[in-house]
Amino acid sequence: MTRGHNQARGFSLVELMIALVIGLVLLGAASSIYIAQSRMSKSAVSQASIQNVENAIAALITPAIRATGFNGCSTFSRSLSNLVAGGPPPVGTVGTTAAFMAGYDAIGTGGASTSYTISQNNAANGVSASGWSPALDSTLLGSVSNGSDVLVLLGAAVRSSPIGVTVIPTGGNSLTVQDATGLRVGQLAMVSDCLKSSIFKITAISANTITHAAGSGAMENGTDALGVNYPPASQFIPLEQTAFFVGQGQGDQSTLMKATYGSGAWTTVPLVPGVESMQVLYGIGNAGIVTRYVAASAVADWTLVYTVRLGFLIQGQIGSGATTTTASRQFVVLGTTVTVPADGRLRHLYEINVNLRNAS
Repeated sequence: MTRGHNQARGFSLVELMIALVIGLVLLGAASSIYIAQSRMSKSAVSQASIQNVENAIAALITPAIRATGFNGCSTFSRSLSNLVAGGPPPVGTVGTTAAFMAGYDAIGTGGASTSYTISQNNAANGVSASGWSPALDSTLLGSVSNGSDVLVLLGAAVRSSPIGVTVIPTGGNSLTVQDATGLRVGQLAMVSDCLKSSIFKITAISANTITHAAGSGAMENGTDALGVNYPPASQFIPLEQTAFFVGQGQGDQSTLMKATYGSGAWTTVPLVPGVESMQVLYGIGNAGIVTRYVAASAVADWTLVYTVRLGFLIQGQIGSGATTTTASRQFVVLGTTVTVPADGRLRHLYEINVNLRNAS
């Protein structure tokens, strides 16, 4: 009886405690492996996502910068007529300056001492023009994140080419082109005979005949004739004024934005999510040779800008970083120090240089 009872007894308390400790050790090891694998997976996904973002930035911004200042067979510096276009710069100053580009430097210092902090993963959109130097144009206030530089470009529409003019009445407010396909009412355009040119706004399109408003103000008068006369065989060039900046997108996520100016207002669309900061420097010099890079606030003559250098800070998923940290981190984007929150994200700096095709 005694022998059978001893054979049926269960685990002792010591044995149970040992088993529990072994189980916890195994569970901890398994958890560590799972967390490490999860972080590696997030890191791999974020790295691929960041690479896609960089490719998208280059594909979307480079053509617009390359087309800046291009107006067919002529150039902005020698061909502006007595037209005052109206609207936000640079189109707003056409007729008084040969500018084809405008920029706004966040913080306004443009040097190594520039810094700002992003809290809760995203920088809010600014509502005070004094957060930029020169002061941000009022038409863009509320759209741009605090700390983001702004690049505004005026030039031939991307993927467009000059179109031949077949009929252009002297002193009239219309012209006929070889093909008006793809043009739209409210779009900016230019006519040039290679010696002079005028910018106007398309107010109506009938077949290949375009009615335009030009002369002064914001180009709202549909009866205005061009300031000078042009012969048939002149070139018609569709134009775009675009602005690039970082703003708050869907779900307050920091997003690279593109705004297009037309019909007296900006139309803003999100381009690439996950871009936390955009900083811009301008390569200026003489005779097409860049001698130094400066911030927008230091550009005295935009016709001497030959190259645009852009820097971006791109974020990955939360927890995609190599290690978890409770401290904020700093990244230097073209001389601007950006402090980001301790969210365990993988982040990457991306820089590109783009030469202007026809800067002068």
